[in-house]
Amino acid sequence: LDACGFGYIGLSEASFDHDLKIDRALEMLTRLMALAKARSLGFGVKLTNTLGTVNNKGALPGDEMYMSGRALFPLSINVAALLSRAFDGKLPISYSGGASQLNIREIFDTGIRPITMATDLLKPGGYLRLSECMRELEKADGWNMTQIDVERLNALAEKAVSMDYTQKQWKPEERIDTGEPLPLLDCYVAPCVTACAIKQDIPEYIRLLGEHRYADALELIYQRNALPAITGHICDHQCQYNCTRLDYDSALNIRELKKVALEKGWDEYRSRWHKSAGSGSRHPVAVIGAGPAGLAAGYFLARAGHPVTVFEREASAGGVVKNIIPQFRIPGELIQHDIDFVVAHGVKIEYGCDPHLSVEKLQAKGFRYVLVGTGTDKNSGVKLGGDNQNVHKSLQFLREFNRGAELNLGKRVAVVGAGNTAMDCARAALRVPGVQSATIVYRRSQQEMPAWREEYDEALLDGVDFEWLCNPEQFNTDGTLVVRVMKLGEPDEKGRRRPVETDEIRTLQVDSLITAIGEQQDGEALSAMGIPLDPQGWPVVNADGETSKPNVFLIGDVQRGPSSIVSAIGNARRATDAILARENIASSYGNKVWNNVDPAKVYQRKGAIAVTLVDKNQREAFVEQEASRCLECNYVCSKCVDVCPNRANISVAVPGFQNRFQTLHLDAYCNECGNCAQFCPWQGKPYKDKITVFSLEQDFVNSTNPGFFVTGASVKVRQDDQTWQLEINDRGQFNEVPAQLDAMCRIISHIHQHQSYLLGGVEV
Repeated sequence: LDACGFGYIGLSEASFDHDLKIDRALEMLTRLMALAKARSLGFGVKLTNTLGTVNNKGALPGDEMYMSGRALFPLSINVAALLSRAFDGKLPISYSGGASQLNIREIFDTGIRPITMATDLLKPGGYLRLSECMRELEKADGWNMTQIDVERLNALAEKAVSMDYTQKQWKPEERIDTGEPLPLLDCYVAPCVTACAIKQDIPEYIRLLGEHRYADALELIYQRNALPAITGHICDHQCQYNCTRLDYDSALNIRELKKVALEKGWDEYRSRWHKSAGSGSRHPVAVIGAGPAGLAAGYFLARAGHPVTVFEREASAGGVVKNIIPQFRIPGELIQHDIDFVVAHGVKIEYGCDPHLSVEKLQAKGFRYVLVGTGTDKNSGVKLGGDNQNVHKSLQFLREFNRGAELNLGKRVAVVGAGNTAMDCARAALRVPGVQSATIVYRRSQQEMPAWREEYDEALLDGVDFEWLCNPEQFNTDGTLVVRVMKLGEPDEKGRRRPVETDEIRTLQVDSLITAIGEQQDGEALSAMGIPLDPQGWPVVNADGETSKPNVFLIGDVQRGPSSIVSAIGNARRATDAILARENIASSYGNKVWNNVDPAKVYQRKGAIAVTLVDKNQREAFVEQEASRCLECNYVCSKCVDVCPNRANISVAVPGFQNRFQTLHLDAYCNECGNCAQFCPWQGKPYKDKITVFSLEQDFVNSTNPGFFVTGASVKVRQDDQTWQLEINDRGQFNEVPAQLDAMCRIISHIHQHQSYLLGGVEV
């Protein structure tokens, strides 16, 4: 378990004290095989049941919980190999431990049979996963085997501990979550879209890419994303952390698909694009700062016909992407591509502007609206003892690195902090002539680091070293960095465990120190502009980013601290939407690109798991693969239906709703196992929150679920904790329906007319 990354699973010797030991088990099996042979009977063993583990999650009562699924496969298949060696392959084995479509063919080809499974069927895709198992078995070689091939089974057992899919990292632990309450109706949602700061139409543009409509896909991307070249490289891709594919294998590579749309769709899209004609009546807008937020604001406003001028203190646009983020992460020509297209929309950028430009001056020049997007360009410092002055602040270091300045860092560099900026600093330092090592020093553990996992992995590939649970205290001229060893305490308000000092200290040999422990906005500069601040030094804004000064908005990092590029774009979009609404101009978000999704085709994808993925550099094959993996969740979901072992959740096609299907819960079939709640992307429990069909009146009375009970011409209905008794005729029509019950009563009528078998009692 440890070797596969499941070291957090606890085992207790007490759990095995009363189990049969292997020597006694072999003796028993030998006797039973002899007895079966003497009586002309067949005899074999079943492997395996679940594995008893320490209940260290607190989700269940008792001291033990039971493990099954893919983590059990290396253990179970090695037990099978042990028994087969002992009996020279003549002991028949029925197998279940961690069997799935990923390994069923290899298991079968060793001569093991029958093969059964349960855990996999309790995951999204449900019984449809069996169809993929059948396809794998149709290609198997072992159909005519009469006993187990010990050599082949030994080989499978040996490689089981190193297979990709048996490793914990193959499927991350992230839970797909919209963060919103589960709706009673029309609950189909694409979590990738809800997680995206700009609500990009991800399933739609992936579908267009799959049809090779690259320009159409890019046009749809541009509706909400002003900087697709930049975000195709520099994006926290929360969409991928909330991709429904994570319930199966790995997330779609959505960010890479955006790159493909730009690469293959740009020429056609640009040839048919026309600049907005504008309007002489549109008020001019000033934007301070030509970083991602400022460029995005200019793009959206100019597209709507507003004259926009961006005031930038630097000699070039792009902000942190251009000046701070190292160019080994994103080519400069791609940054310029986005800037040029913003300018093509009519945005005017003035460079070398007064950094103390005030809102009042701009308003006096006739700008009706002013948007401030000056970013967070101040570093938080580190309080250190010692007299070594070779300490660099992260933003200044990266700025100098990007412009090719000569840097003298020595051979050994330490970077304090473990965010994305720290990773950039360490990777950049390794590219400075003379530097031989770069070490991240962080006071918490790897699990608490704020850096994106992708940035951490890239740092590892570059050779960055890490010192976890170390807090620098002193940097001396002899190159010794004294660090306090820390331990983890209770979680803080963000859920990260607090670092607690110990009595232990260590020393590291370091030539230069780079501090990267956070950036913040320049409160003094904002005050000089006339922007009000709260007592903590943060600007006071409403949900749209508007300050207490009318028509003055803060956008991007300057509003609430450092964030992602796509968040800055989304932040700018909220402000520009508020301005356009004030000007009575409709926001342009594009139209749906399809309405006729075939649920049958989507369901065919639901059972499939991609064992191997096409390399992203094989562009055509990569796009087709990812498009075929997309589950189109906002058109077809029903995960709660897939994963219910009792079939207590059902999908019903009811006309007149946004979603093709509505989810109903059958009270009589439910044992409240909670599996549907585990996989639902909403903050809710389908077995509690969806419309419930009750078979017994007493069950309706005892429950708090929204739902209904039908008896003869009478219908009891509960919604929002209120109960009504209504009359229904034999054609499923209600005599009178309260307005708030219209939707539920339409569903009841449909069930009454077309699926009345759901309304009767349930035989036990």
